[in-house]
Amino acid sequence: MPTIGITMAFIRKKKVGNNTYLEKVESYRKDGKIKQRVLEYLGKEIDGQPVKKVFTNKIQVQSVKQSLDVLAIDKIAEDLNIKELGNHYVLSLIYSQLLENKSINKLESWMKYTEIPYLLGFDKVSVKNLYESLSEVDDEDFEKVNEKMLSVFNKYEDISKATIIDVTDTYFAGSKINIKKRKGKDDKISKLTQIGLAVSFDNGFPIFHKQYHGNLSGMDIFKDMSIELKNKGISSMIMDRGMLSKENIEMALKLKFRIIAGLRKNSILIKEFIGPIKRDDIYSAKCRVPLKKTTVFIKEFDYLDGKLIVVYNPELELVKKEINFEKELESNFDIGYSLIYHNTKYLSAEVVKRYYDKEMVERAFKQLKGVLSLRPIRVWLSNHVTGHIKICYLAYAILSLINYKLKKIDISAVEALESLKYGYKVTLKDSTSNHEWSIHVPLEPKQKKILKKLNVMPKN
Repeated sequence: MPTIGITMAFIRKKKVGNNTYLEKVESYRKDGKIKQRVLEYLGKEIDGQPVKKVFTNKIQVQSVKQSLDVLAIDKIAEDLNIKELGNHYVLSLIYSQLLENKSINKLESWMKYTEIPYLLGFDKVSVKNLYESLSEVDDEDFEKVNEKMLSVFNKYEDISKATIIDVTDTYFAGSKINIKKRKGKDDKISKLTQIGLAVSFDNGFPIFHKQYHGNLSGMDIFKDMSIELKNKGISSMIMDRGMLSKENIEMALKLKFRIIAGLRKNSILIKEFIGPIKRDDIYSAKCRVPLKKTTVFIKEFDYLDGKLIVVYNPELELVKKEINFEKELESNFDIGYSLIYHNTKYLSAEVVKRYYDKEMVERAFKQLKGVLSLRPIRVWLSNHVTGHIKICYLAYAILSLINYKLKKIDISAVEALESLKYGYKVTLKDSTSNHEWSIHVPLEPKQKKILKKLNVMPKN
């Protein structure tokens, strides 16, 4: 009888013309001679990488998952140190907040068709886990992450140079919180919580947010936010009217803040500063200040260790008068006039331009309330409301950095995520060998530009 001895299998390369083929072979000894036999043809080698041989009629689609937009958000979350929160359910809520306008109880079925579970390292998600995670956004961990985000934002912009602060409100449906209903800015009457937000002037990077009782005035909120800003080493701010009063100006001066702020008109200010102005004095070439969308006319006065700027907008006056005519109402003589206070080194014309260019914070709130679905919060406990607001804040932080990185190619973060939404990852299987592999659908030129700017490299 001939003797046969078998050794371990190995991969052999076989050169045929310009192609290199891969074979799985094993050596064996027969009658004292070493021979080889092919166990399986594996495919070709292309650019130094093995490409498995499969037959198209044996390929089965295992899954199709939303991928490129998730990869982009995950990369920016990593850049901002947000992933250091550690709780993958919290992270999944932040990601989904940017990608899908669904309530929590509908996220479970949606999320399994995305790469969120794979990237964050959990098998499946449940509605129960998502709800519970709303109360697990630890204040201390959140502050640590926010400080690290600020250090990242400081690489792109000196965020202490000028900060915009404002307040918005949002409704919530919780019945277990003892808060009286109140009329919001959109005239709806419901339970409200207010959110104070501070963002950087140039890029709208979030600096901090605070949640306030729905019945607290903007002037009281300013006092609290100014202390927070001071603690963060920021001493220059721009804000809308409604947050500043004479008392608040005096407090800000004691804290050595530099301020540009709208000031609400009252009978004293109207009588002392607007009333004495003759129309021909202000409505002239020497008082003219062109802005992005309109032209205004200004006159300045000394006021509380700073300047009070009276701003006249003839277009606004015309619009308001037309509204009053239609409603058969009398028009006050001060229609078309507004007030700005500042104690900065800038000339009044520059102050007015900076004030009216502060739409950055308005865009921030628009994105928070629109894209990020910071709308009536359908959760029932106060810690759920607080957790939801933190998640929206972190999602906005991701959005703001995407906006910055894509600024040079003139693509907004919202537009980019919409484009990447259709970048699917397809998992295929060879039914003969049970070999599985994944590929991304071919990228469009726009998707390639976006991913390159965000430094995202999808892997198949």
